[in-house]
Amino acid sequence: MKKQNNERYQFRTLTGYDHLVVTLSGRAGKWLAGTTKTNDGYIVCHRTLMHDLLSRMQLMPVTSTGFRRPLSLNAGQAQYSELQLQAEWSIGRKVIRRLMAEMESVGLINVQKSTVASTVTFPFVRNWTINGMVIDNPYHRNYLMHVTTEEGGNCL
Repeated sequence: MKKQNNERYQFRTLTGYDHLVVTLSGRAGKWLAGTTKTNDGYIVCHRTLMHDLLSRMQLMPVTSTGFRRPLSLNAGQAQYSELQLQAEWSIGRKVIRRLMAEMESVGLINVQKSTVASTVTFPFVRNWTINGMVIDNPYHRNYLMHVTTEEGGNCL
């Protein structure tokens, strides 16, 4: 009897740049150290989910054609679909929404939903370097200024 192939999603990794400079609050660092259970019972690190989402970030302005309508994306933005993340990550849609809300509350992402598409920006990313050229993230916010010891302790 042949075993069933239980192939799992291969999470995306960060590529396309030489260096990535980030600013994390203590709360963001703690969240990234956490885990979530997938629908099939596997434990996945929040850091892995964040890397997968961050790997979708555009490094240069582009017109995305991967969804229903073409969408102009700026450097520092990514287009996403809850249904796509649900299928790829093997996590229910309610959990996807909770994870996105948690990432937003700790300053890792900002979500913008419209009738055309859902986009996400990454305010914790300060800049990236491609072939020696430093590109500043227009969506960067320095959350370190807003963190107090009561909110999350030391920043990474």
